[in-house]
Amino acid sequence: MIGADNLKAAGKLFCIILSLMLLVSVCACDRDTETPEDQIIYYNTDSEPVTLDPQIANDASAKLIIMNVFEGLIRIDADNNAIPGAAQSWEISKDRLMYTFHLRDGLKWNDGTKLTAQDFIYGVQRALMPQTSSPTAETLYCIKNAEKINTGKSDISTLGVFVRDDRTIIFQLEYPDPDFLQLLATAPTMPCNKTFFEKTTGQYGREDDKLLCNGAFYIREDGWAHDEYIYLRKNTEYTGESTPVPAGVNITIGETPADICDSINDGTIDCGAITQADTERAEKLGFNLTGFGDTVWGIAFNNQDDLLKNEDIRRSLLSAVDRNYILKDIPDNCTVTENIIPDSARLDDKKYRDLAGNVAFNPTEFPDKLLAKALKNANVSNITDITILCPDDEKTQSFVNNLIETWNTFSGGYFNKKPVSVSELKDRITQGNFEVVIAPLTVQGNTPLSTLELFETSSKYNTASFKNTEYDTAVEKLKKRQVASEAQNIKDIEQDLLNKGIFYPLFIENRYYVSAGNVKDIIFHPFGAEVDFFHASKTVE
Repeated sequence: MIGADNLKAAGKLFCIILSLMLLVSVCACDRDTETPEDQIIYYNTDSEPVTLDPQIANDASAKLIIMNVFEGLIRIDADNNAIPGAAQSWEISKDRLMYTFHLRDGLKWNDGTKLTAQDFIYGVQRALMPQTSSPTAETLYCIKNAEKINTGKSDISTLGVFVRDDRTIIFQLEYPDPDFLQLLATAPTMPCNKTFFEKTTGQYGREDDKLLCNGAFYIREDGWAHDEYIYLRKNTEYTGESTPVPAGVNITIGETPADICDSINDGTIDCGAITQADTERAEKLGFNLTGFGDTVWGIAFNNQDDLLKNEDIRRSLLSAVDRNYILKDIPDNCTVTENIIPDSARLDDKKYRDLAGNVAFNPTEFPDKLLAKALKNANVSNITDITILCPDDEKTQSFVNNLIETWNTFSGGYFNKKPVSVSELKDRITQGNFEVVIAPLTVQGNTPLSTLELFETSSKYNTASFKNTEYDTAVEKLKKRQVASEAQNIKDIEQDLLNKGIFYPLFIENRYYVSAGNVKDIIFHPFGAEVDFFHASKTVE
């Protein structure tokens, strides 16, 4: 017969076992039903942001973070359309020179401080103040008096941005800009709390506690370990049209994993950029693919070089090129093109190519005679020691070898190559330290003007060191829409750049983003290489 003490002990043991079974059951249930709102998305960026101050940030890593921790008056959806952001509605005047925005109720910074119309005004003002030295200030020149203020010719009080009340902002433009709404989703137009900014004493955007955020996410406390990681968490003060989905985004900082597909497969990251060579494998693994063709590579001549500034020399060399021969072996993630402006560019919500058609270089009938005449006029007997700067990957060097063979045979001169890393290549282009370069045209906007602006004298990214006041004037007229047929005028300028040998397009580099098969609704944007995690979620297996 079992004693009373033994019964008590057995009862206790039964309760313990039952409790453990219930705990395991609950944990398993939690694992199986984990909601998107509890999930963390994992991503990697290959470099530390220089600063997260939206008014001066200009590197890809910073733009990615800013897109997710700030929200402008406008947001950009998956189709690159302007949708309500901090502004719930707006009106545009008939002449498209006046925009009136109405802010949402209850807007706050992530610390609970009230967010007002004046914060948006101050952000734009800071971007244009000469002392800020914003590298993106020029993008705001469509705003009345913006250029004059940025160049020190007018006071900030003359800026065409006004506050009617705490919830109403009015923008007055110098000229109609069809992309003005999209502009209000870019970094330099993000709001800035003046009181908080001044308290940071020059450290604004340099640490996690030196930044106020109004976006879907914020940088959590101690969430920024420089050169290691940045951890974003859902902003509970956010009051947008919809609620951000994931609990946060963990972004590691460091060299991109050697094999993105493997890193996604083992759960180290949830998405990343891959080359075209890896797309087939990604598809076999059931991953989601998004592709963009937004970087045009081509031949650029240094227009400040004593010899290569001669248009006849450039045209003769390009006329001697057999495209089928030199482009028979190009990088895997590329497609051949004869257009300078990317095919994905849009004009007034339509594809630019559908409006304007294609362009192509018009070769000289007798390039050898043209070269002989040009060399004689330049008082030079031959072309010697011209170096072609190019990326150091194997496929690029292969077609550069074909180009060198072609030009040496044609000119009787001596061309050679210098392979360098892409980062050094871009640095030397910016410095004008090259003769001929296989160069990338990487634009930051999806309009044809975003490409044409790269060749303006004032451009910091002037690929060909091209300086021409007539060209600058023509582009400025396009910006201000002072032309009769915009698409045709843009095409004429594109064709002129091509015919004068300023830039000779070869191929478009196709960028691909991939995410795990159980991950959805991450928005990858073209041109700015930005990733929006607002709606991201993943199915827990």
